[in-house]
Amino acid sequence: MLQLQDFINFDRYLTPSIIRIFYLLQLALIALFGISNIFAALIAMTHFFFYGLVWLAGTVIGAVIAAIAARIVTEIIMVLFQNNEHLAVIRARAEGH
Repeated sequence: MLQLQDFINFDRYLTPSIIRIFYLLQLALIALFGISNIFAALIAMTHFFFYGLVWLAGTVIGAVIAAIAARIVTEIIMVLFQNNEHLAVIRARAEGH
């Protein structure tokens, strides 16, 4: 159970609890910008077809790469915090607690 003392002493970190929210926010922003760029590319296709097609392909590829990058960065942060928690458990066992 979480206690205020855990947060004050930095025995338990707040970041792993809220990192999932930031990941979902990143995905929402990627989707928002991706959708807006898709519409912009479709409008550009009415004037310059090839330019709009390249823009559309770049948008889709960029959105997929951005979503994968957001996931990788989030997982790296989570692994770092999990390693710290596991090391704390190992230290507690070594100290006999």
